[in-house]
Order: sequence, then C-alpha cells, then structure tokens
Amino acid sequence: MRMTRMRIATLVTLFVTTTTVAAQDTEFMRALERAQQQRPAALTSSARIAAATEPGTPLVLAGRIVGVDGSPAANAIIFAYHTDRNGIYDAREKGPHSWRLKGWARSDAQGRFTFQTIRPGSYPNERIPAHVHFSAFTSSGERYHLGEVRFADDPLLSASDRAESEREGEFGDVRPVTKEGAAQQVAFTLRMKAANRF
Repeated sequence: MRMTRMRIATLVTLFVTTTTVAAQDTEFMRALERAQQQRPAALTSSARIAAATEPGTPLVLAGRIVGVDGSPAANAIIFAYHTDRNGIYDAREKGPHSWRLKGWARSDAQGRFTFQTIRPGSYPNERIPAHVHFSAFTSSGERYHLGEVRFADDPLLSASDRAESEREGEFGDVRPVTKEGAAQQVAFTLRMKAANRF
C-alpha cells in the first residue's frame, strides 16, 4: 500500500512528538530521583520549602493526603517543589529540573502535613497560573504523582480551570487563599490514584 505524503508527514510528526515527550519524561524521572537523594534522613509532618530569608509573600500549605482507598495515608513522604516569586524553578548554574525550592514532609497518622514557604510566581512571559507540585512516596515503596495546588485568587486561572476544580470537590486543585498575619494560608487534600502511580 502506498503512503501519501500527508500520511508519512503525520507518522513522522507522531514519532518525533512521542520521542520528545518520552525523552522529557525520562529526564524528569532522573531529576526526581536526583532530588530524592537530597531528602533529609529525619522528617516530620511540618517542614520548609523556602528558607525564611527567601524573598516573597510567606505561605503556609496545610495538606492532607489520602490513599487510593480514601483512608488517611499515614507516614507517607510528601515531596513538594515550586518556583520562586519570579516564576523560576532552577538556579541557572544547576541546570533544568534542579528545583531550588523543594521540600519533604512525612504525613502524620491522619495524613496531615504542613509546608512553610513563599507564594510562587507564574512562569515569566507565560499565562500559566502559579502552582505547587506534589509527589508521594509510601512506606511500602509505592510512588505517586499527586498533581498540583493552585490559588483561587490567581487572575490567570480560567473559568474552565475553576469549574474543573469545583467538580473535584475537596480534591480540586484550585484552593481558597486566606490570610493570617503576614502569611497566606492554603488548605487542601491530595489523593493517591492508581493511574498516577509511577
């Protein structure tokens, strides 16, 4: 069967796109593994991502994590990272996926954990809402991508972003921001999904 030029071009595009995505995924996984080598030996349910001296608006992330079955995920290691207030993840000299602002906490018996940090900025010259990324490592050795948390007062959020989050209820990724003293506060619940195990 003869292939048309259009069909060949489509196949080449699919191959290049798939190969590029696979390479990006591989690089991300390598970076995630490198980051875990920096994990402190002793973890509690309260931790820091950004140092107290980091420029930006203070932010407290009050999280809870549940397992695939919906029960509190006790003793899970939560890995979080985000941009600085200017929307930059990495120190230039350390290259991509070095995630300068990152931290770990261990969930308590009720699956709760807290991070003190600063409010991240959105990416420079892009219209992507600011967010914080989360992953979990369970005591049984499983790993899960937990998605991200975004901020309800972010003007870059679209109506569809908000609607999708509302459909997810307590697990929605767009969360209200409250203020206590100089710090902003965001409470949220993350869940492990079988489809996001890696």
